[in-house]
Amino acid sequence: PADFYLIDASGSMWNNGWQNWEDVVNASIKPGGKVYLSIMKGCYDGKALGKITPQGGTEIWWSYWILLDKMKPGQKLVIISDFQSNVPLTSRERVMIDNKVREKQVEVISIRP
Repeated sequence: PADFYLIDASGSMWNNGWQNWEDVVNASIKPGGKVYLSIMKGCYDGKALGKITPQGGTEIWWSYWILLDKMKPGQKLVIISDFQSNVPLTSRERVMIDNKVREKQVEVISIRP
């Protein structure tokens, strides 16, 4: 169970069975937990997960960075993504994210299809 879920809603995630990821979240979200999607367009706050059609590119890194700002020490984030970004992270950017996770004192788990 996690406090936050960040789901990659890019087109490549559609190929691996979107329903499976919805089932993972529904089975394990904590009461009061939040689900966020990283999607380029076609989504708005409050839209039901089952009404989303994954599309576009994987831009998970920006969403991840912003979501870390919402977290409090001791909280857990699960990221569900294939991490097939059109713009890969640089070594410096990876270190920046790792440092932010450590400073926030949060736990991050990633699940890849």
